[in-house]
Amino acid sequence: MKAVRQIQLLTIIIAVATLVSCRQDNAREFTHYKINMSIDPEDQYIDVDCYLDIQPGNTGDTLYFYLHRQLQIGSLTVNGNKAIFLSHDTSDIRYMPDATRYALIIDQPEENPVNLHLNYSGRITEWNQWSASVIGREWTELGLYFPWYPYNPSFNPITYEVKVNHDPEYQTFMTGNEKKEEGYTIYETDSPGSDMVLCMSKELKIISREIDRYNLKIVHKTFSEKLIDSLSCDMESILSLFGQWFPQGNNSVCIVESMREVGGGYARIGGLYLSELNETDFLQSRKPFTRYLAHETAHLWWYRANTNSWEDWLNEGFAEYSALMVLRELYGPEYFNKWIESKKKSSEGTGPVWHTNRDGEEAYAILYDKAPLLLYELEGKIGGEPFKQLMRDLIINKVSTTSHFMNILEDLEGNETAEWFLNKLKS
Repeated sequence: MKAVRQIQLLTIIIAVATLVSCRQDNAREFTHYKINMSIDPEDQYIDVDCYLDIQPGNTGDTLYFYLHRQLQIGSLTVNGNKAIFLSHDTSDIRYMPDATRYALIIDQPEENPVNLHLNYSGRITEWNQWSASVIGREWTELGLYFPWYPYNPSFNPITYEVKVNHDPEYQTFMTGNEKKEEGYTIYETDSPGSDMVLCMSKELKIISREIDRYNLKIVHKTFSEKLIDSLSCDMESILSLFGQWFPQGNNSVCIVESMREVGGGYARIGGLYLSELNETDFLQSRKPFTRYLAHETAHLWWYRANTNSWEDWLNEGFAEYSALMVLRELYGPEYFNKWIESKKKSSEGTGPVWHTNRDGEEAYAILYDKAPLLLYELEGKIGGEPFKQLMRDLIINKVSTTSHFMNILEDLEGNETAEWFLNKLKS
């Protein structure tokens, strides 16, 4: 009898241990959104039910999130309890001028995850004239620039499951796995990202192509077969070079033809959203477009620094110089040097990269011209292969700050080179 009880007890212990192990294995590594949304582009209306699991260490005593100011919150709970609002103010983030910033009290240890559940809805009819997020009859492109979901940069990276209820006349697209149900399209991804961009149109076409080890999707309304072939060819060259220089990243990449007339292009992990791209301009100016594509593609690796501060030089400086390196490989040193000279002229007389005002008048020239020039000088000082090793180490170590960058540079190239480059950043 005693032996039977011991076996039963052992069985219970094993079962409990297995259950705990399974729970640990199934614990989410990243902030996760589970969203059920209805959208009417013609009325510019969305209705969202959102569950948000935020990982420990991303909140503290107060949780902040941003939401477009025309979206009205109907209900909000934190860990199953009614939320206590501290404040709601206008956005303090440069690229989200139309957002409201909400602050909530979080009454729990910081090492615990936070679970939010909120319902909100509204018509989005107002946005900044340069916004890359829009909603309307002809074209909808919803992302963090509104934002249409509760967003905070500190929540990144994120995963999601989004169930979209929409008029069947419209086609939709998001990165991730797609599943169709009657009246719904469901998108799900376990690969960490930095945004949830939903595109909608009545004439959306999606083409998939295998390029090396990458799956390339081209999402468009107006692209000709010739333009699609040209884009695929150029992306193959760009991805092949980045595959040689950088650690392997996301193996699924999409190019989306944005039908916006303003707002420019931008990149997210796994996706490039490009506006004002047509066959005539592309084929007539293919080399500059290669730089544009390479820059946005490089952001699949260079994205970790705070985009709302001077540290953004790590994102934009390395993405731009990576693009220039592509030009050097594909079109030779003479064409590369033309870009270097152009950037010297554009950045002449500007202030230092170090603690530059991200919203200042010189920000573009400093981040996109001066910063890559400093990297050009650094490559010249330490050599091409050591510079590529530096880039690999920065990516592997998930560098997001200048101080971390300087530590790795010093480890690889010594104190003298690190001090030299620090002085360059400050001058």
